[in-house]
Amino acid sequence: MATTKKRIQVTFTDEQLEMLEKMAKEKGFTKSAILALALEEYEKLQKNA
Repeated sequence: MATTKKRIQVTFTDEQLEMLEKMAKEKGFTKSAILALALEEYEKLQKNA
């Protein structure tokens, strides 16, 4: 079963964008994948807080 994905636009500072690009390159993921994983991890932490 295919997952429907939505496109969004976000704004980052230069430093935030550099951090995101570095993480994506180091991990071999897309920037979108890094952000999706970060959001999921944030949700888990909030549920356990």
